[in-house]
Formats: sequence, structure tokens, C-alpha cells
Amino acid sequence: MRIIGKMGNRVESNLDLSERERFKTFLKRVAERVKVSEGVDAIENILRCIYRNEPVSTKRIGQYTKLPLPVVSKVRSILERSRILKRDERGAKYTEYGRKLVEDNLGFKMKRDLKCPTCGGRGIILDERFKEILKKHREYAKLRPTVNTRIDQSHATPETAVYRAALMADRGDLEGKRVLFIGDDDLTSLPTAMTGFPEEVVVMDIDERLLKLIDDVSRREGLNIETVKHDFREELDRKYWGGFDTVFTDPPYTLDGLKLFLSRGVEGLGEGGEGVLYLAFSHKPVEEYLEVQRIVNSMNFAIYELIPGFNIYEGSEIIGNTTFLARLIGKDLKKFKKEEIDLCRLYTGEVRPTIRYYRCLKCGKVYRVDGKGVVIEDLTCECGGRKFRMIKREKVKER
Repeated sequence: MRIIGKMGNRVESNLDLSERERFKTFLKRVAERVKVSEGVDAIENILRCIYRNEPVSTKRIGQYTKLPLPVVSKVRSILERSRILKRDERGAKYTEYGRKLVEDNLGFKMKRDLKCPTCGGRGIILDERFKEILKKHREYAKLRPTVNTRIDQSHATPETAVYRAALMADRGDLEGKRVLFIGDDDLTSLPTAMTGFPEEVVVMDIDERLLKLIDDVSRREGLNIETVKHDFREELDRKYWGGFDTVFTDPPYTLDGLKLFLSRGVEGLGEGGEGVLYLAFSHKPVEEYLEVQRIVNSMNFAIYELIPGFNIYEGSEIIGNTTFLARLIGKDLKKFKKEEIDLCRLYTGEVRPTIRYYRCLKCGKVYRVDGKGVVIEDLTCECGGRKFRMIKREKVKER
């Protein structure tokens, strides 16, 4: 870690983008400049989100488009310097010039989204039982230990955990069922057990801090949750094989992490058996998502339902603060063999090593953090500040 000074932004000159081809070329250059793998489609999605929801915050745009907040922030800055957008205290808005550009060149006409304003696109609402559970869970969520980003921990909001439990209950996957959590840094097991629906709830995780918290709450609430410390690089204890009807997992957002955690889920459901597995996973570019589908299908799971943006996380700007939730139904289940999983590429930092630059919100100094020797959770500025904002990231080139 080292201090590298302060950074500034480069200002672009105004461009005449009134001609369609010139505007399309401009969007392509924006996509190239911010290095977004989804290309021009990502820029158009940002423009569409603002058109339908203006004024709208950068965070909301990220959740809507499933793009990392640094990407959204860069695009927004470029569009503001190009006179397409203007800044409002409530968020991004179009200038008259910008609105005419997107209407003339992209054919934008819909001024409102058609998503349900009550459920926010999740497809379910909380009844009185779940509202009471949420009230309790908000207090318990405050007790969660600091995330360990080395193993891709990231806290989902308390609302997300309760909505997960509500969805599983609505789909008939809790009542009288034996439920296994393959990792639970979001504490989803707590609202799940609070329903009183499952016959059994078991949580496996490598983090003893989380297991202790779950144990403490379980005793206080009389939930009878069983906790097991387990490193998922190893098979589950044989006594748990085939012992469950429903599995929930929010694995590292890498392909090998997906293979590993799903394989442990298959062990819980039973190889050659059947069952339901809920998967929370990061939104991916099409080429990566096709590989996710191949992995899921090769294990004899079918993606029976998939709800984009279901899970919302606290401060996880690298994934746009949101991931999808999929309900997988399996039969004659298969798992990956140990040699088919690269255990050195389980976590995001191992697959895509990244240098991040954080600015201290107290004094403005910028720090370079590689996520290995020091992670942002451990960082304290020389001025004593503990709050930082990420201002830049760059991938480490492979040698």
C-alpha cells in the first residue's frame, strides 16, 4: 500500500452528436473508454434507465443496469461533459439536447418502467408474518462481523435476506423441509428459521464469527439452527449427504467458485437424487453467462426461475450492489470432481486481480490497495480517517 497523491478528471470538449451515425460512434467510444464488456448495449441501458426514471442516482442506475458503480459513474461524467446529461441534487437528468438525441437516434419513447412499484420486480410482497421477521432481522443484521473480502464476502441487506426466505416459503420449499445453507454471511438462515416452517435448518460456513452469531441468535429465538464449520474445498461430512430437500448458496462469483459450491449443494441433496437449490449469483456478460448455464445444466439442474436484481448488497459497488436469484430444480444430480475445479481460482481476486484506488473522505489522500497485503476493511488513513471512496480500479496484467 502506498499514497500516490490526488487525481483529477479530464474534461472533454463539446461534440455535435445530432447525426445518428455520429451519435452511435460516440456511444461506441464511450463503451471502449470505460472498458465495459457489454459494449454499446451497456451505455444504451444507462441512457434508457435515466430516460425512464429521471432524476435518478448513480446507485439506482447501477442496480437497474446490473453494472458496477465505477462504470456508471464514469459514463455519467462523460455524458455530462458532452451536454447530454445535467446534474440535479436528486440524480442524473437529461438536458433538452440530450433528450432529443436519445429520442431521435435510439427511438426512446417509454417514459415509465412497467415493473411493479410494490414488489420492485421481485414478484412477491411481505405479509404481516414476514414484516415482523424483518423488524427483528434488521437488529440482528447490525451484529454481523466485518466482511472478509479475501473470500468474497459481501453483506446483503436485511430486506434481501427476508425476501429470500419469503420466496422460498412461497414456492413451497420451506414447509416441512430440511434446508441447508452452503455459506451464510448474509444470515438468511435466521429469517428462514424464524418462519417456523422448516423441519431442519443447517448452516455451513468457514467463518467462525458468523457461526457464533447464528448460534447466539438461534438460542435467543429458540430456532434450533445447527451450525457446522466447513471449508468447502473439502467434501461435506458423509452424514449430511442426501439429507436435505432445499439448498441455498451465494458463492464466490467465479466459475470455479460456482462449480465448487454447487457441488457441495449436490452432496447435500444427494448425488443421483433430486431437490431444489437457490443460487444468488452475479449478473454476467453474455459469454460468461452462457458458461454459467452450461455448468448448471451439466449438473442436471434446470434454471426454473431467475429474478434479476433480487439481491441487494451493502457497498458492493463492483457488482452494482445487486445479483440475481435463481431457483434451480434438479434430478439425477451430478457434481464436479475435485480435479475439475481449479481451487486456485475460486475468488474474484484470484481470477481478476485488480488494483483499486481509494480516496480518504476526510483529507483527500489516495491509496493504492491490491487486496492481498491490505484490504479496504483494514485501511486507516494517516489523518485517522476510516471512510474512503473508490475512485479508480485497474486490472493487473498477467505476466
